[in-house]
Amino acid sequence: MAPTNGNAGQPAIHRVLVVPFLEMDLAFACDLHCRGCTHYSNYGLKGHVAFRQGGDWLRAWATRLIPETFSMLGGEPALNPDLVAYLKLAQLLWPNARRILISNGLGLARRPDLLAAIAETGTRLDVSVHSYRDFAYLERFNQALLAIEEARLAHGFEMILRTAEHSFTRTYRGEGPAMRPFADGSPEASWEGCIGKLCRTLHDGRIWKCPPLAFLGKVADRFGLRDVPEWQPYLAYQPISVEATEAEMRDFFTREAETVCGMCPAQPQTFEQGDITKAWRPPADPAG
Repeated sequence: MAPTNGNAGQPAIHRVLVVPFLEMDLAFACDLHCRGCTHYSNYGLKGHVAFRQGGDWLRAWATRLIPETFSMLGGEPALNPDLVAYLKLAQLLWPNARRILISNGLGLARRPDLLAAIAETGTRLDVSVHSYRDFAYLERFNQALLAIEEARLAHGFEMILRTAEHSFTRTYRGEGPAMRPFADGSPEASWEGCIGKLCRTLHDGRIWKCPPLAFLGKVADRFGLRDVPEWQPYLAYQPISVEATEAEMRDFFTREAETVCGMCPAQPQTFEQGDITKAWRPPADPAG
């Protein structure tokens, strides 16, 4: 139910809140398999957010907030057939925001309409490098990057090469069905070491503190983790809805450490990606 003011049940009038950052995964699937992905896309998640649904989410939230930076990512966002429509809507809703499309770049050359739309909408393209050790990937990536550069010269869009994306921070222990939260007992330390402090994530129409919380339900369903006791406090997390009060909104966007931050490590450790083109497989059963 929408909040009301004191005048005969009329909808409340909210001031639009300016926030530093908002992001949205437009696809959950990815054509790479980076271990430790904070969006869990390395586990073969499927699907994308159809524009008829995601567009409604964005229009609703545009009545409540203006992000200084709005990032569209995934998964791999180029796998969403509605991506051009998202670029145009983001420009319409938040014309003064820094709007960024983050992609691994591998499929962009097959979408000339997309490359043109990036320029037309004034969207910055960030292309991420995910491994310097997987030579099969690097061959594909270098070919894709040449095609993107040709398109950039032709259309004139801004592009940034994100060269540090090959280094990942583990946000959970184990892998697949054996994955568990760190739960080190120091949410404040986990927050201090967090690489995604600003990454408020629009998912399922609501905004979540970070991608690991936003997409935890998806990977829990993938591996049957909903009944695992260690995951219960984090699966119970409640994101904020578009119907929140102004005070609730301000609290949400300024809140720092909280209990759910304990899901991630108190002492983060990074590692470098190796082979990222082979899909994850569970380890063989030694008894089998």
